[in-house]
Amino acid sequence: MRDLEAYAQHGRNNPHHPDQLREHPYDFVSLPAAPKTVKAPGHDSYPSQLYSGILTLVYRTLTPLHVGSGSFESSQACGLGGKDQPVRGLVRRAGRPILPGSSWKGAVRARYEAITRSRLALAKDYHKLFPEKVPEPLRVDAKRTHEVKVQDPRLRRLRARQKERSEEAREFLQSLSPAESLFGAMGYRGRVHPGDGFIKAPPTGAPLEVAPMESPAAHRLAKPGQAGKGRGVSIEIREVEGRKFYYDGDVVTARTATSRGEAHPFTHELVDFVPAGSLVAVEVHLEAVDLAELGALLISAGYGPGAGILRFGGFKPAGLGKVELCETRTQLRQGAATRSWKRPAPVELDLEPALKAAHQTLIDADALLELHTVTTLRRP
Repeated sequence: MRDLEAYAQHGRNNPHHPDQLREHPYDFVSLPAAPKTVKAPGHDSYPSQLYSGILTLVYRTLTPLHVGSGSFESSQACGLGGKDQPVRGLVRRAGRPILPGSSWKGAVRARYEAITRSRLALAKDYHKLFPEKVPEPLRVDAKRTHEVKVQDPRLRRLRARQKERSEEAREFLQSLSPAESLFGAMGYRGRVHPGDGFIKAPPTGAPLEVAPMESPAAHRLAKPGQAGKGRGVSIEIREVEGRKFYYDGDVVTARTATSRGEAHPFTHELVDFVPAGSLVAVEVHLEAVDLAELGALLISAGYGPGAGILRFGGFKPAGLGKVELCETRTQLRQGAATRSWKRPAPVELDLEPALKAAHQTLIDADALLELHTVTTLRRP
């Protein structure tokens, strides 16, 4: 998380000032110095102590949810009332909105990586920054796009693992981080397979107006005092803050945008949405997971009072996509299960031992506390 004293010492804006909380509604969970490694099971057998089966998670949306289809649609075609106008469409199946399994997996994996000292599935070390976004102390040329190079050595150590051709399979399986072991890596198929989440939602009225909040500019990823001018038109970041997560807060329906020194009030976008109070049911197929992995997965999926706030879909900076996990069902078996007539009966699984095992062997308590603190901090 941000060090507020360091921000003051280096003359950077207080990130907890109300204006900053509104414009930059995020903080960071610290990165580990090096990844934790575990031994991943192969896919050739189902050890008797590991669990396979279905984990059913039912979420209730606390704010509107928008999982974009990537295209604009007519508001009337979306079943929205009011004036017919283009809106950002939702992902649908057979006319019904869904939460794609990939959306669930991406959000949950990001949290799992953060709390288990795992390698990062996505870790860019090169960005571009338009000159108007560059603060004066770092600006080289007011008319040229700047290159932002991240030179934090931790990112090199946390880069996603890829199996090399000459590498033995056994050696590779013993070098994966917890998230790679569970969700997969290049050269290793994951053991968590979510289906699309079916949504039970009341009808909506007019399109939702939502503020187009931006992702943080690249230079804001740097810790205070850790960004400087590089060669040519470039900025070098020596140490990043960590992994970004968003604060809690009400939906931001409009904001004031500024371009060329002029303010343009009431800037917003129109989107199709799933309203608050809807139910989203996701079936997650698990393959040969142990108790600790199950417990860490549940926490990452929003289970328990210390898990922080989970969000799905787009426009997270503006407050969309907030959910709570309201029901958890397990149908898990231990051991081999490749033939339906040989499968053992499902076991009644108490989730508390899984949570305890996760805290003992996988979860970094400091990182989990940071995640909870960031995602539950209220912005104006």
